Amino acid sequence: MPYKSPFLPALEQRGAVVGPAAGVETALHYGDPEAEARLQTAVVDLAWRAAVDMTGRDRVRFLHGMCTNDIKKLQTGESCVAAIVNRQGKMVAEVIVWATADALRLVVDRANAQPMIDHLQRFIIADDVTLRLSETGVLGVYGGDLPDGPIEPSLPLPGRMVFGALDGRPPMGFEAWERLRINHGYPRWGVDMGPDLLPMEAGLEPIAIRYDKGCYIGQEVIQRVKTYSEPPRMLVQLQLDGPASPGTPVLADGQEVGHVTSAAGTAALALVRKEHKAPGTRLAAGGATAVVRPLPWSTP
Repeated sequence: MPYKSPFLPALEQRGAVVGPAAGVETALHYGDPEAEARLQTAVVDLAWRAAVDMTGRDRVRFLHGMCTNDIKKLQTGESCVAAIVNRQGKMVAEVIVWATADALRLVVDRANAQPMIDHLQRFIIADDVTLRLSETGVLGVYGGDLPDGPIEPSLPLPGRMVFGALDGRPPMGFEAWERLRINHGYPRWGVDMGPDLLPMEAGLEPIAIRYDKGCYIGQEVIQRVKTYSEPPRMLVQLQLDGPASPGTPVLADGQEVGHVTSAAGTAALALVRKEHKAPGTRLAAGGATAVVRPLPWSTP
């Protein structure tokens, strides 16, 4: 049975049409996804996200040595995006790390929460560190006055994640959220990024990697790629003149150079070979012409 969000009864009272999406049962829409996508303030049931609490006196030092961002610099109430990577520099998880007074809360794709916990526990030897999958649900709140909580960077609206009750913002369903996410260019685990990618290939370098933080598992590989070469492929946004679907091959002069990972209307995300990542490059995806754009969220 797919995970069912604890917020669904309250959301159904607000008109949610519930169904499967992103491996969970969540609110798909509230009658008009196009109108929801135009909201400037909204609350979204992020049921495909899960919270993992890391406690113990060694938690900061331990996680700092396991991920790409600088956990030691986080003050209470602050958050950051990070990638937990293996010794080959490949991603084990994309996480939002939130520092509280007595824990680090890691918000991660729900399907990847236990694999991440298993990976981290293999490195806990004499460390005072405990990991626990929280039973709390995860909400995204966007626009307006934002509450305290970890950053939620997926949409082109300022956002935070919260773990309590719904507030009075208009609800947005998964369909509108996914459309906005793809247009914003932010990758989703299991769709646009996964354990076969370096974090740079997923476009996370600007916010998730600190090259001056010192040693961590996988650091040598990531530093070598940064210093001496470039990732062999890259997540880009495609502007399309026709429909495409996930898995559609991306072609250059009739040769396959990548594939579509997410698509919504005339926008898509795709992994393409490094030779074809430059903005303005003209490609093809299915029967559509595709023009490469940089990921909008990471563009100054």
